[in-house]
Amino acid sequence: MASISAAITRALPSQQDLKDNAEHCSADPARLATIGRACGQQVRIYRTPQDLALYTVSEVRPELPDEVVRMGRAGRQRLGLEVEFPGVLDFRVPRSRLSESRAKTEGELIERLHDDGQQSQLIAIAPHGGDIEPHTDDQAERVATRLAAKSVSSWRCKGWKPGGGAFTRWHITSTDLNEACFPRLGRVMGRGFTHAVAFHGFGGDEVLIGGGGSPEFKELVREAVDTAIGSAIRVRVATDADHFGGDDPCNIVNRLTAGGVGGLQIEQSLEAREEHWCEIADAVAGVYESVI
Repeated sequence: MASISAAITRALPSQQDLKDNAEHCSADPARLATIGRACGQQVRIYRTPQDLALYTVSEVRPELPDEVVRMGRAGRQRLGLEVEFPGVLDFRVPRSRLSESRAKTEGELIERLHDDGQQSQLIAIAPHGGDIEPHTDDQAERVATRLAAKSVSSWRCKGWKPGGGAFTRWHITSTDLNEACFPRLGRVMGRGFTHAVAFHGFGGDEVLIGGGGSPEFKELVREAVDTAIGSAIRVRVATDADHFGGDDPCNIVNRLTAGGVGGLQIEQSLEAREEHWCEIADAVAGVYESVI
């Protein structure tokens, strides 16, 4: 079964996670299983055919009736309403058979993978490409192209929404991304890459070099990026105090690496991505070219 009816309902007082995180919901486990999904995985939720968003099922609990799907207010607002309402729960996450042009027109999410099926040196990823975090998919593709002689892999998710709002519709935090819901990511998830780099965008005014990799390697990347884009935008290595430091072992870029220790996360302001996305990608590719 691809989809089931749902009753979108307020979070319980005890469900603080749902109140704090607009991307999270809870559902009845047996009801969820009818569409092949489980706790920790992603689902689409529709209010209307045009009003939909992607959510992570962060909690399962028996419900009566079992159609109940709970969210905090911010979660319901992603679908355009603060009140409770009927909806549809759908197991699909990306619709990767669509062409990129059709996905843009229809406001869809697609998944792309470039991989030779065996190399395990480096994968460049962009979980939030398209209009979710613009130019991040361009950067992952650019790194793979620059290092094509080494058969470097790249995985990208690209999402759009006509009129704007792709971030609200499609963004899923990197620590929540579940490969069971992204089939092409699942093909490489167990490879154990020596290195992985993820390109992201955020609301800061700088470029932040983070991830689970070594401080020494992150400093090499910082120096290369700083040199490439000049002094107009600050480039620094993330500290333990940075919310977007990317060092969580659950972060997809760390999970892609052998032992979870080779991940590099690059968070970039909109200005950095719009004005310098190519220079940043080339700088990153240059550093990796010297180590793989």
